[in-house]
Amino acid sequence: MVFNAKSIYDLDFFVPLRNFAPPLTGSVDYTISAAWMVRGALLLGIILFVADLSQNNRWLLRLWYVIGLVGGSIACLGLLQKATGAQMIFWQPPPPEDVRVTTFFATYYYHGNAGAFLNLVWPLTAGLVIRAFTRGSHPWMRAMWTSVLLLTIAAVLANTSRMAQLVALLLLVAICLQFGSLLLRKLSGGHKSVAVAGALAIIFALIAFAQASHLEQPLNRWQLVSGAIPNDARWQASRVAIRALPDVGLFGFGPGTFRVVFPTYNIGSANQAQGTWRFLHEDYLQTVLEWGWVGSSLWALLFLGGITVGIRSYNKYARREWIPRRRVLQPLVILALMGVALHALLDFPLQIESIQLYVATYLGLCWGSMLWKDHGPRTTGHVDQSMSRHSATRAVL
Repeated sequence: MVFNAKSIYDLDFFVPLRNFAPPLTGSVDYTISAAWMVRGALLLGIILFVADLSQNNRWLLRLWYVIGLVGGSIACLGLLQKATGAQMIFWQPPPPEDVRVTTFFATYYYHGNAGAFLNLVWPLTAGLVIRAFTRGSHPWMRAMWTSVLLLTIAAVLANTSRMAQLVALLLLVAICLQFGSLLLRKLSGGHKSVAVAGALAIIFALIAFAQASHLEQPLNRWQLVSGAIPNDARWQASRVAIRALPDVGLFGFGPGTFRVVFPTYNIGSANQAQGTWRFLHEDYLQTVLEWGWVGSSLWALLFLGGITVGIRSYNKYARREWIPRRRVLQPLVILALMGVALHALLDFPLQIESIQLYVATYLGLCWGSMLWKDHGPRTTGHVDQSMSRHSATRAVL
């Protein structure tokens, strides 16, 4: 598609290209598609790299720590912006006085993408809290990861993306169902009372965070949901994109070319979607437009196949052959991927480079989990082999 590109097409100019096979399909924009293919190759390399890195227990834990700390830092930045009433991302110039920008959060211009990122990282932070409490870690480790989790969840609540908050609620329910019984078994009677007191302290802290970070803004958006959803422009944009599906073919218009293809179909539509659309608020439909039925099927195989392999590996090997950190991490990675897949139905998180990086990392963990079965503790087997060798030596003597 890239080597056989038909043109370089931008909003300001259109340059046809002399391609080597005119009858065959080709991208409608060489420069955008070439850049996307470089990024796609790097993402595939990240999946392979993480799949190999995850075989090492120590580096798996280090990667887990980094994800938790980075998520906490992004959440802290977003909360600081909310608390100080920032008009724009701290290091960006302020918007013009007649323009009111309300959708940024932390390092993201669009709150939906910020929410999708937070929903990718806070489940793994919750896993670090679970690990700290179930294996008797030092109190400062428990306090640190609990604080990071508190910050990240507060950031999701302060974020004004309704879809992100809904996904976070579903993830919270799933994590409680998965690990609630484990925590109850590990905590003794005295520790349970401490845990209840800690939970109450967290609730009061969340209330304090809510007052400082203007939680009334997302609450007001939920009150307007009945009138806002039917009139949302994303539905009209999706209808325009659906009308373009007959022209997609097997290979689509080219990677990353939605921004140059959509205006043509939008102008020709009876009911135009207002504004400029860099991304469609429906990742799967945009992927079909850009990659066609063949390309989008391959991406689905990589994404859904990774989730399927992760679930299968967990069910088959986790209880018998995985060490505890792998048994805690893997379900959380799978849930986080399911969360971003659900979010992609109404937004475009899978088009954002930073989120793509984390999704590729999680897919690497899922695909790499096929080989985790040989890394569990084998204490009993080693003892049996040592006893057999000792018996054989005594028999020879």
